[in-house]
Amino acid sequence: MTNSANFGVELDQKRTHDEGSAADPTLLLTISEAAARLRISRSSIYRLFDAGELRWVRVCASRRVSTAEIIRFITEHTEAAS
Repeated sequence: MTNSANFGVELDQKRTHDEGSAADPTLLLTISEAAARLRISRSSIYRLFDAGELRWVRVCASRRVSTAEIIRFITEHTEAAS
């Protein structure tokens, strides 16, 4: 993943930690928002759910993905250059 892509996620992580508020609108993302953050399709998000690679939060009948989960997923799937 490029540095510029990581930079946006790092800014989101910093903002979430700095604000530390449950009122932060980026705390929980819709499936479409999570897909946009990872730059993948919505169906890929559901495949990641089914594979147990991405966790979600159930809110009533909807699934949401936390910003922290997006950061965890990226961190765990980042590979070093060879």
